[in-house]
Amino acid sequence: MNNAPFIEKSLEGHLGTLSKDGALMVKTGASTGRSTKERFVVRQAEIEDDIEWGDVNQPIAPSFAKEFFDRLEARVDANDPLEMDGYVGAFKVKVKSSSPWHIAFAKNMFRKEVVESLKGQIPEDLEITIIHDPYGKVSDLGLNHKYEKAIILDPLKLKVGIIGTAYAGEIKKSAFTLCNFLMPKFGVLPMHSSANCLKTGDNSSVLFGLSGTGKTTLSADPERFLIGDDEIIWSKNGVSNLEGGCYAKLINLDKNNEPDIYNAANKFGSILENVTFNLEDREVDFFDNSLTENTRASYCIEALDKVFDQKQEARPPQSIVFLTADAFGALPAIARLDEWQAQYHFISGYTAKVAGTEIGVTEPEATFSSCFGAPFMPRPASVYASLLARLAKEYNVPVYLLNTGWTVGGYAKGERFPINVSRTLLTAIQNGELDKVKTVKHPVFGFEVPLEVPGVDSRWLEIPNGESVQALAEKFKQNAHNKKASMTESIIDRGGPLTIN
Repeated sequence: MNNAPFIEKSLEGHLGTLSKDGALMVKTGASTGRSTKERFVVRQAEIEDDIEWGDVNQPIAPSFAKEFFDRLEARVDANDPLEMDGYVGAFKVKVKSSSPWHIAFAKNMFRKEVVESLKGQIPEDLEITIIHDPYGKVSDLGLNHKYEKAIILDPLKLKVGIIGTAYAGEIKKSAFTLCNFLMPKFGVLPMHSSANCLKTGDNSSVLFGLSGTGKTTLSADPERFLIGDDEIIWSKNGVSNLEGGCYAKLINLDKNNEPDIYNAANKFGSILENVTFNLEDREVDFFDNSLTENTRASYCIEALDKVFDQKQEARPPQSIVFLTADAFGALPAIARLDEWQAQYHFISGYTAKVAGTEIGVTEPEATFSSCFGAPFMPRPASVYASLLARLAKEYNVPVYLLNTGWTVGGYAKGERFPINVSRTLLTAIQNGELDKVKTVKHPVFGFEVPLEVPGVDSRWLEIPNGESVQALAEKFKQNAHNKKASMTESIIDRGGPLTIN
């Protein structure tokens, strides 16, 4: 989509600066990531049992939501708003904003058209509307609310209201969340994942993972074609991209290691959030985290060289990979999961945060996010897990756990798995080489661990043991206990860690 007029308006309004290579560099102020405590879902009787209410999906009264939406839209309309229309998945999406660079972002991120084969599977008359005022605040609306920024989603009316945060990811993730609410009704599985395939659409592979696990990096494989890097849907016909662009993390971006992402981020039309640059030549420093670790680039998927035809669905996947960045040195580099373990680890959604990734994080912390994206999956996790299990069984798709984190010794003493090692392991999954190698049953987690992988030095395949493994298994068990509303006893007993003596 042509976003040049919106970039020009942004420059005229002093909302951004062009980099040496022509990308629009912007700052998002205090909000350099998603706002969690300020995000609410309208609680209505019709969807009471369809939402997993709690800290992620905080309920808000319909009466307040109506006032909020009415006043927010009136405020935005009074200030000469800008609009764009596109698609997210098979649904129409309209974004109305007071900020031109956020419209440019939306034009990057949403699809120009729907995948043709989805039209018969999902109603064509549904439209998501996003009203967006990044530089206002809730008190400007004359409302009494405990926060000055708010993200409110209405799954019945398919409306989103955003005020008080300039972090552009709120736009795409809100639309994604409403899609994730709708799609299971039509037998379509939405996934917080990346996916790639061969040029023909054969041998597609889906990679689930939380931020920082390598979802974007590993899907940008020079030997394969990218379907999408963050939001994928699996219908009866195959897999396709929910969105029309990429929103890549930039911290420590290296041209030699990730040339496709580097080149896509550094061109006119791309938007760089919260990067620092040299004032003299406007050269971006992708290694500077002084503003945030969560520096981002938004660009159309066509900015990448090897992209699968976005008008089509690729074939159903031949491999599913759960990415985790284990910081405790407790998990092996790779493991194959059976159908029960796949559901257990999908609902668990484990990775680890390390020092520096978030304010206040000084030691590695285990993080569990259902479906590898709990904030974007509003229905109970069991809905998505059972749909994934059904599809994986129907198409006989193997499921693997790929650890992109740290080796024995963990964050403090171990090494992080190099990108080339993770790529080689992923390639072995995708080309079927792991079907032929010897495996051993893990003594604690019970999954099958390969003893050798072609092209991978044996030191990367060491199976950790000892206290760190036992401690992580206990964290999994505690999380499963907390998630017992979504995990059946069968999934826990047959898919979780074995009994620890």
